[in-house]
Amino acid sequence: MDKAKEEYANLYHLFTLYLHQDWTLEGSGISDIFSRSEGLQELSPGICREAKALIEEGRGNEYLDRLFFGKWSAGYEPEAEGFEDWSAVLKEIVKVSGRYVRE
Repeated sequence: MDKAKEEYANLYHLFTLYLHQDWTLEGSGISDIFSRSEGLQELSPGICREAKALIEEGRGNEYLDRLFFGKWSAGYEPEAEGFEDWSAVLKEIVKVSGRYVRE
């Protein structure tokens, strides 16, 4: 089993089920996709935690590109929403998913 898939199961869910090749069918962007999906809102604590952990690992854009495109077959591209790289996308995921985390 893919170690990253296990370690980041909630992020894997987000990228494979929502940020797939036809991700624009799910919404106009990350924020819109979360607002439309109660399932993602419920997974937000795990998504937020895992995105923060991946940021803290300090992996480069090349590693993240291989993970999201190569291993997880995501179709979303950072440039689609004007993000410079995958780190910026992860920061946006933390921000957006954090809106749905109840403390």
